[in-house]
Amino acid sequence: MESTRPTVTMLPLTSTNEAALFHWRNWLSDFTSDQILEIATQQIAWRKDSIKMFGKTIQIPRLQNWFSESGQSYTYSRLSLPGLEYPEWMNNLSQDVKKTTQNDFNGILVNYYRNGSDSMGWHADDENSLGSKPAVASVSLGAERNFQLRHKGTKDRVNIPLSHGSLLLMCPGIQEYWQHRIAKTKDFLKPRISLTFRKLVN
Repeated sequence: MESTRPTVTMLPLTSTNEAALFHWRNWLSDFTSDQILEIATQQIAWRKDSIKMFGKTIQIPRLQNWFSESGQSYTYSRLSLPGLEYPEWMNNLSQDVKKTTQNDFNGILVNYYRNGSDSMGWHADDENSLGSKPAVASVSLGAERNFQLRHKGTKDRVNIPLSHGSLLLMCPGIQEYWQHRIAKTKDFLKPRISLTFRKLVN
């Protein structure tokens, strides 16, 4: 883990308060990032899931899986993912993320974007299981993708390129007022994996 200072962006929530977004662009060295990317790609049992939207079954445009310290399942969009045990490399990464962000995360949703056609639509990580004001962190590995945020009320946008080995922390309050996404791109991109850290409270 490299010693880098984060870029801090203050996101307005309402006219009277705001929340911080921290971005460590070179949080992991290239060597460590390459190692974890290779291990994650080969060792994670990637799921190809579908969800129901507007009465239709839609295939999620990426691969994913869920890991939990306690084995607790995670549910979003009425899709329940059983909690898998952390492998050793993931546990080590989790401890480093906790130390850097000062957050006691206990679960990791991993997403595998195979190319520019894989994506994540506009959403907020606001499931009841995460509590009312969750903090969410993510480690990005592989191809750089643009992480876009959009305020639910004003529709203001923020764009952050997430590079290989970067760490992003969305502080409490952001999920209530902002949505985020990884949009599709026509550019042919190499694979990207994101490990998103969160804390289930019940």
